[in-house]
Amino acid sequence: MRLVVVLALLLGAIAARGDGPDQSGRRQPDVDVVVPVDPHEHERLHWFGRRGHHLVPGTVTIDKEPYRCDVDKLRFRKEDEFIAHLRTAHRVPEDAIPETLVVRDGLVHFVGSAAR
Repeated sequence: MRLVVVLALLLGAIAARGDGPDQSGRRQPDVDVVVPVDPHEHERLHWFGRRGHHLVPGTVTIDKEPYRCDVDKLRFRKEDEFIAHLRTAHRVPEDAIPETLVVRDGLVHFVGSAAR
């Protein structure tokens, strides 16, 4: 019985603390509703008759350029600049770009194409 009372008091204290500022002085978010999301919901997304809208895999890096052209030894911070380089400098058709890339250590590398 004591455990139930202690838990109830603890939950009440946590709920009351959520409305006020935290230790840094910022206000905590006021959450009214929590909606559970099925973690497998994304599997219903399909691209019929074509590839996804991204030509290169997404990547996240810290203090590194995520896109690399190993042929020209160039680095790119933005996906659009990387794609433009592949299409203009290496004449890689848009449809062939995904097959010319390799992901290593979270970085996307262009290693060359057979259609050069």
